[in-house]
Amino acid sequence: MATTERVQAYEELRRVCAERGWKCTPQRLAVYAHLRGNLTHPSVNEIWEAVREELPSITRESVFRILTELSGAGLISRLDKIVDARFDSRADDHGHLVCERCGCVIDFELPSGLPLPSSLRGFRARHTELRISGLCASCAAALSEEERK
Repeated sequence: MATTERVQAYEELRRVCAERGWKCTPQRLAVYAHLRGNLTHPSVNEIWEAVREELPSITRESVFRILTELSGAGLISRLDKIVDARFDSRADDHGHLVCERCGCVIDFELPSGLPLPSSLRGFRARHTELRISGLCASCAAALSEEERK
């Protein structure tokens, strides 16, 4: 991560930590800095492995706890019910294409003003996510080749 991006990540995290009464620790910064702008939707283990390069003594449990805190603060999103919990640097409303074969997750934009079903009249949405499961282009192509054999 470039120095400018690291400084921006620190400033964002420092603000949230101050609002929440948290200490702005090197561990929190390392986890947030790794995830910030990362569109690969990494798992806890992937984040832990990357952060350990900078902080070798950080535990997987600490990384998971920090991710849970950041998710609760609205800085990141948590994607469950894939295979393992995955985390998303985008906390805004958007959709995900999830490949059932390779596990990749691809973001896509939702139309603005997406209407709620009339049966949910009065419901106040906090977050909107649309998840579509299937095969990514690479896996679909590989499957087609296997089927032709």
